Amino acid sequence: MEESFFKLYNDCNMFNEVNCGEKLDILINKELETETFPGIEIFYAKGSEVLLHKTWGKMQSGNSSPLLLDTIFDVASLTKPVVTATLLLIMQEEGSLKLGDAVQFYLPEFAGRGKKRITLRHLLTHVSGLPAWKNLYESVKNPEEAHTRLMNIPLEYSPGKKMIYSCLGFLVLGEVISKITGKRLSNLFNDKIAKPLKLHNSMFSPGKKLSDLSTIAPTENCTFRKKLLRGIVHDENSFAFEEEGGNAGLFSTAKDLLRFTQLLINEGELDGVRLLSKQSIAEMLKNHNPAGLTPRGLGWEIKKPMSTADGASWEYSCGPDFPDNSCGHTGFTGTSLWFNHATKQIVIALSNRVNISRENNIDSIKRFRVNLHGLLITGRCSYR
Repeated sequence: MEESFFKLYNDCNMFNEVNCGEKLDILINKELETETFPGIEIFYAKGSEVLLHKTWGKMQSGNSSPLLLDTIFDVASLTKPVVTATLLLIMQEEGSLKLGDAVQFYLPEFAGRGKKRITLRHLLTHVSGLPAWKNLYESVKNPEEAHTRLMNIPLEYSPGKKMIYSCLGFLVLGEVISKITGKRLSNLFNDKIAKPLKLHNSMFSPGKKLSDLSTIAPTENCTFRKKLLRGIVHDENSFAFEEEGGNAGLFSTAKDLLRFTQLLINEGELDGVRLLSKQSIAEMLKNHNPAGLTPRGLGWEIKKPMSTADGASWEYSCGPDFPDNSCGHTGFTGTSLWFNHATKQIVIALSNRVNISRENNIDSIKRFRVNLHGLLITGRCSYR
């Protein structure tokens, strides 16, 4: 697989005429040395053609075990588009809800503090007016108490006036899904997404389901839970919702995420299985926010040329080299997935950077992601 990658880029001449495969090694080894992450797995494909699938580094900081292909990662906020947004579109097709419905229709307790007008679409596109984050997990005894805290959070802005990336909004969406169906988010994901698409290593709470945890990349040595997290969701608010928040909680592999992304590129069908209609895929991947607000799809970031009026100084997490109209998302633990529907380019990068530090390497992984995409797509780095 590496040979096809080298062949594809054998004419590029960055880093003093070293070929692009070697340039990628140089780029990643530098990040390993400066502790951006202990290890990383990268998948680069064009449609069904795999151009690169490789790992670098170790399973965790200070450990000699190498990071292996098909390691299971806590993908953090990739849960938002892969699980929550996808389930909502499936439910809309089934007639269980409409994305234009007010949240209070399903969760009457949510309606206070000026939130009556907030719709499911507002939450999916981060224009509900809810704040980005609040601590819901400390001193709560059960998920019901966390739910009550979530329902009582006041708005920061009127709905539709400003784009604020809100984990809280997706926690609300997870509660809507569970309320309508009467089922746990993990069971719905397994039945409606993982099984049909044969995502064999994608699940919630693998620490409770797998007897061998050695295939799971550990995340943080958590001060709140007082242990190294391995197979336990890193996100504390999701943990308060029994590890099944609509904002975070999914564990997955690069191969499984590739299959899911191929479904989107194939307009809702994969290997003869139709999960969503072409219309739902088009709705998911288009911008829903009004002019002047940061563009968002349903759960996805969308790269578009823009100037915003919502106060955002927006730098796309993919960097400048992915074509316009590309879609993607990142995860706090050190994960990212970006793709372009037209060119069929897919880049998946999975790391457990929080195993080294929760905060100190955030800027470095952002820079690395931009350089990675630039190197894979154009043969050059956008930043040095």
